[in-house]
Amino acid sequence: MVNIPHPRVAFGDLPDQFNADADEVRLPRKTLAGLLDLYISSWDFDEDWYLTTYPDIAAAVSSARFASGWAHFRSVGYLEGRLGSPTIVDSEWYLETYPDVAQAMLEGKIASAAEHFENFGYAEGRLPSNPGVDARWYARRYMHVRKPSEEEKHAHEDFVRRGYRGLALPASPR
Repeated sequence: MVNIPHPRVAFGDLPDQFNADADEVRLPRKTLAGLLDLYISSWDFDEDWYLTTYPDIAAAVSSARFASGWAHFRSVGYLEGRLGSPTIVDSEWYLETYPDVAQAMLEGKIASAAEHFENFGYAEGRLPSNPGVDARWYARRYMHVRKPSEEEKHAHEDFVRRGYRGLALPASPR
């Protein structure tokens, strides 16, 4: 079992702020950085790809401004909108899910689903491939309905349109 620190140990007075009836909480930069680092650390990262894809970061690592591409990505790269590894775009799924992209391809505005994702889709919050939504689990956890079976058929669409942007998980992490 993983030991998880008590919320006051990890976040100071943040738990008290959540108990207050306010729309905003104040978070020390160090705490926010730690939460982002924890979040980002669970993703795939390819050091060689990152440094090849972003020559400015390779130069920053060479000049010792950053210890590595990974250090850059964790501290600022993600927030700059950079990808940490190559993304495989399922063209068929992407074009079916995002008909506006299919139309743009027909009109010759973009050459491929992968090009769209890399240049626009990632920043727009689109997914590159089927996220594998566990409809029953997702509907119960995120769709807040009394009868999940009625909403299960909409779970995939809800995740693609809303859940992903809200940091929902498509399926149980366990």
